[in-house]
Amino acid sequence: MKREYFTLQELIKVPGMHTTVQGCRKLANREGWLKRKCAQGKGFEYHIDCLPIETKAFLYLNIIEKSADTLAVSARSALNQDAVCDAKDRALKIMNKSDGLKQFMCISEVKQAKAKAREEVIVSYERFIKPYKDAGNKSGGTHAFIVGFNSGRLQGETDVHSCIRQIGERTLYRWQKAYHEQGIIGLVDQYKSVATSKIDGCPRLDEFLMALVTKKPHLLGQAAKVHSLAKVRAAEYGWKLPSVSSFKRWLTQYVIKHEVQHAYTTNPTKYTDKYRPLFAHTYPNIDGPNQVWEFDSTPTDIELNVNGKLKRHSVVAVIDAFTRRVQLVVSPTSNSEAICLLLRKTLIEWGLPEEGAIMRTDNGSDYVSNRTTTIFNLLDLTISKANAFSGWEKPFIERFFGTMSRVLMEKMPGYIGHSVSDRQQIEAMYNFAKRIGEGKKKAEAERLSIALTPEQLQQVLNDYLEFDYNHVPHSRDGITPFERYARSDYQKRSIDNPHVLDTLLNFIGTATVTRGTVKAGSVQYTAPELMEVSWQRQKVRVFVDPADIGRATLYPIERWDTYVDAVNMDLIYRGISPVAYRERRKETQKELAVFRKHARRLQEEFGIDALYADELAQKKLQRANIAHLERTTSHNNSAIDGLSSAATDKQRSLSSVELAAIERQREAIAERRERLAQQESRIVRSDHEKAVMLTTDSVTRDLTDNEQEWLKRYRLNNVLQRNRLDKILQQAESNNRQVK
Repeated sequence: MKREYFTLQELIKVPGMHTTVQGCRKLANREGWLKRKCAQGKGFEYHIDCLPIETKAFLYLNIIEKSADTLAVSARSALNQDAVCDAKDRALKIMNKSDGLKQFMCISEVKQAKAKAREEVIVSYERFIKPYKDAGNKSGGTHAFIVGFNSGRLQGETDVHSCIRQIGERTLYRWQKAYHEQGIIGLVDQYKSVATSKIDGCPRLDEFLMALVTKKPHLLGQAAKVHSLAKVRAAEYGWKLPSVSSFKRWLTQYVIKHEVQHAYTTNPTKYTDKYRPLFAHTYPNIDGPNQVWEFDSTPTDIELNVNGKLKRHSVVAVIDAFTRRVQLVVSPTSNSEAICLLLRKTLIEWGLPEEGAIMRTDNGSDYVSNRTTTIFNLLDLTISKANAFSGWEKPFIERFFGTMSRVLMEKMPGYIGHSVSDRQQIEAMYNFAKRIGEGKKKAEAERLSIALTPEQLQQVLNDYLEFDYNHVPHSRDGITPFERYARSDYQKRSIDNPHVLDTLLNFIGTATVTRGTVKAGSVQYTAPELMEVSWQRQKVRVFVDPADIGRATLYPIERWDTYVDAVNMDLIYRGISPVAYRERRKETQKELAVFRKHARRLQEEFGIDALYADELAQKKLQRANIAHLERTTSHNNSAIDGLSSAATDKQRSLSSVELAAIERQREAIAERRERLAQQESRIVRSDHEKAVMLTTDSVTRDLTDNEQEWLKRYRLNNVLQRNRLDKILQQAESNNRQVK
């Protein structure tokens, strides 16, 4: 009788299982294996049919080898005769298949589908061939299977013919052999290990290429140019450069292997949008409306008719993080006035936020202005400012803007696109004649005639929120904002007198009472009460009367039970811890920062910024001696002949003393030009070149004290350049010895 239950201690390190009891227990609990109490001792035993297929195969093999049963002995004898390898080899093959299965899960879905179709063909073939094989006619069965499959008469459970149209005998045998030796990974097209690149054989060439493409990312797709730039440093580092094709393959593998690190180093925006790890909800603890509001602003994607001119306005919006309800206002720009109007509208519609509610705002100047922050503080609303360039910290309002633009803005007249490329495509609809002169004016007039006014856009957006957006299910849970708010049974903390907000939102700041007056908003206010000593040097809040700017109400700081009605002085006499995940993300950020720091160090070490100059210098050195021998012939130009004769006669008329003086002047001019050329050649473009020059000169001359001090300080401050300067010094000394 075969054994059916096994303990976890017996299963560790078996093919298909983990190497620890804890790992095996987690796997069993996750997959719900059939288990029972151990007959002896503590713990559980697990049924063999629940185990992974490679584990079952290994256990069945051991059962047959160790059993004394007659059938088991016969089976063991048959296995010993038919098996090509022993139990250890078979276990190794099972482990290889298991590893191949892991690799199989990492390839593309297209290749997976094709390999699975081939696997089904092999399984069907072995099932089909069994009776032929028992009858000793395997070749006949193989021929019958191939004919039936190619004709379409043999259909499996799935339509394998969509991936495999026809098969041949050799192909079938090759698939069968690969499947039994490697598992399903053996049926994948062109599966082979990646050969080592020749670039990896050149010392530090891969580091040079990493430094180059991180400093100049546009070169990633230009293998020929990268190959050309590598030639500049080839002699210095002793590189034997492979072909351009090798560079192209290396760059392709680099993009695949270091996709995230490269994006973090060269394109932080792309890293944030595409690769930055996410591990939790932004507000995990909210359980009702009006607990978290997110504020943000965005320019509209449509042009509006503003007093006969095409202009873009901004949308200032707020969203309730729990229900996803939205309120918004259309404003010429996003400023504190627009935010205060939005806040007034929201407080009237939604009521006061809950105690301890969070107001998540942008970090722009309009949201951090004194007026805006003071209004929030007056209402005891906690402000939570998102970090600059961190859109993920207020995800719901950002997502709403994207939804509004895609669902509504794209359909409206005056749409100008989400991006520059969209705008260019829209502009391309107008031919060249309509983009200049009278044609441009006519085109603008047509666009102006169909453009909405800001008031019309405000009404359209209000209708969109009320009749469309609030009734569209969200992908998160399939519930609309309207339904979520209705199901919450929320009791709104309404404001009985909305006119109170008129005064509240006309807050213009704080001021200090000085000599019986208060100056706020460029207006000076006074009142009889301010003449009293108790009000002197008091800090007060100033609220302007919305109906009369000449009047204001003053409240002492931290006191709302006392106030003073003041008038303009000019009128006097005139009537959110997931700590573990957060720490992990911080570690990832640190690793990426190390990569970026390493890349920048290599950029400096390899002198990427000076690469172009070194390339030109090498080409100048290679081609400086290239000359072309020009062929000349005589001419019969009378003017040139006459001038030449006059110059010759004049030269003949000069005395030997004059000719000698002229020759001395020419020599002096030539000597002066040579000195200027030497001085120009010694002009140093950078500290690095100056250090190289002084290091080279130290072999042939004694450096001055200032030069030695400067070179010593440069070597101390530039650790990465020491080895390079030492190599240059050794090379200069070697050349000097050869000359001697």
